[in-house]
Amino acid sequence: MAKGKVKIVRKKSLTHVFRYKKQPWEKVIGLDYSKKASGMRAPLRFKNFKERFSRREVGNILLAWIVLAVAFGYVLYPAFNSFYLLYIAASAIVLGPAFIMHELMHKFEAQKFGYKAEFIVWMPFLMIALIGAFLIGILFAAPGATYFQPDPQEPYLDPKGFRDRYGIISFAGPAINLVFGTIFLALFYIFLDVIPYIGIDFVTKFILLIFGLGTYINFYLAAFNLLPLGNPNSIALDGAKVFRWNKVYWAASFGVSAAMSALMLLGYIPVLKILGI
Repeated sequence: MAKGKVKIVRKKSLTHVFRYKKQPWEKVIGLDYSKKASGMRAPLRFKNFKERFSRREVGNILLAWIVLAVAFGYVLYPAFNSFYLLYIAASAIVLGPAFIMHELMHKFEAQKFGYKAEFIVWMPFLMIALIGAFLIGILFAAPGATYFQPDPQEPYLDPKGFRDRYGIISFAGPAINLVFGTIFLALFYIFLDVIPYIGIDFVTKFILLIFGLGTYINFYLAAFNLLPLGNPNSIALDGAKVFRWNKVYWAASFGVSAAMSALMLLGYIPVLKILGI
């Protein structure tokens, strides 16, 4: 068939349109979502910040960021003094690329497929994060999730393509954590080699703390989110959806993130040991 032509296939009163010249948003299959062709809405396009983010979403992101920084800072240094404020500041800086970018990568990947996507905070889980941190010293880092809105008919018109897109969107968050974790680990060891030449003071200790926390938090978040828990069709961690989409990607990413987290906790990668955590 000539390039750019359209083949229409009718099945059970539903119309599928497969284009041989894919559109930018058609990354998995060549399904055209035009209203005339299949009865489905056209993919959304987001041109600027105001179209991508609502005021409510920006507020939710900032709230989750602040609460997690306060809770994680107390888990690392359970005392109310100036050092606690230092750990809050370091946690806030690290949670920017770790938590915020994790959620935004879900959002941006969903928007690439033409879906409306928004991070929504879960207030009860924010309270659980604070209570767990201050009472038992454990941080439950699940303050909310990024929700996206596909066309209601899409899972039925194209179930495999929808599962693939769902898996790619879910994988985007842990993948950016693996990237940031690797970058922070490299910066941590580079800075350790530089310290003998510049000396140890408050600033160098703070920078080393940021690089060390950045390494651990990113690998930990990737490992936690890649746990294959829940039902991918309803409520589940990213791992369950990635596992359903591509088991090789899931095994490789979960294996690396879990191994790195365990090696740091056991001291074989002495990031936490050097920081005195």
